[in-house]
Amino acid sequence: MSDTTADALLLDPSVVRRNIDQAQWANLVLLLADAARDDLAVAVRTFVSAGSSAVIGVFDDNFLWASLVVSVDQDGAPESLSTIDGSVAEAAGEMTKAAGEAVTWVQAHYGPCSLGLFVDKKHAEALVRASDKAAAVRTASAAGGLVLSPVPPSLAIALA
Repeated sequence: MSDTTADALLLDPSVVRRNIDQAQWANLVLLLADAARDDLAVAVRTFVSAGSSAVIGVFDDNFLWASLVVSVDQDGAPESLSTIDGSVAEAAGEMTKAAGEAVTWVQAHYGPCSLGLFVDKKHAEALVRASDKAAAVRTASAAGGLVLSPVPPSLAIALA
């Protein structure tokens, strides 16, 4: 398994990887290939509450193309990585409905979910390349290519 995602998160090699869907992971690796080395790590430290998880889903024509679940410990350090379960991904469908189902699944398997970011592939690619991440998120939202729920207060403030 490629370490591109682990590198993007600046992870300690001891961080547990569990329930990895190989297709989603491979697509995530492709997506993050052009990411700045610490962008994802900074986002996790900034927007994922200690003792909780974040879920990211990237959709291509209402199909879950890639996902990432990052769980952080009480100090805010990543402790496990996963992808959304294949059965949840296959049943996903329309992005808003799929986002709700994914957050429910994360809460059932990993505990509190403090961030859910679901975006279409086109806008995910733009977000990864963007120097102004907040503007890229606002653009995706305005185009109807983003579902953000739950939203941590720190992200709501950053996007205001």
